[in-house]
Order: sequence, then structure tokens, then C-alpha cells
Amino acid sequence: MRKTAPTNWPRLIAAYGDLGLRFAVAAAVGGYLGYLLDQKLSISPLGLILGVMLGGTAGFINLYRTVIRTESKNDSSQGRQAPHQKN
Repeated sequence: MRKTAPTNWPRLIAAYGDLGLRFAVAAAVGGYLGYLLDQKLSISPLGLILGVMLGGTAGFINLYRTVIRTESKNDSSQGRQAPHQKN
């Protein structure tokens, strides 16, 4: 079994603690904007569906970037090179 170095877990909890909320809020805001578009253009439910999809995509991109950035900082602070970086 691989031993891992002790991490600064309070910092990781702070970095990752709100990711689910960010994702949900992005999807909800996208859905609300899509709903408003539905009401304005009378294209129901197309605007709502597109809004939720675009909001969810934006939330996922935000989540991905945050995880990559945090992991890169972790790896560099422990002297390792992140897997997505070239030598």
C-alpha cells in the first residue's frame, strides 16, 4: 500500500468545501435566466433546458479549474510535479 505524505487538510477542506455549492448555483442561475428567456420569447421549455445545461457546464468548468489549481499548488508544495505539467 502506498503511503502518502500528511497534507494540510484544513486548507483542502476550505478549498474544496464550496465546490458543490458553486456547481449548483451556476446551474440554478443558468436555469433562471433560461426561464426568463422562455417568458420573454415564449419558447418554453427550450430556454430553461439550455440555461440549465449552460449553467451546469460553466459550473463544471469552474469546478475543474479549481481542482487542478489546488492540486498543482499541493504538488508543488510537496516537491512533486503535477501530472498535467510537462518536464
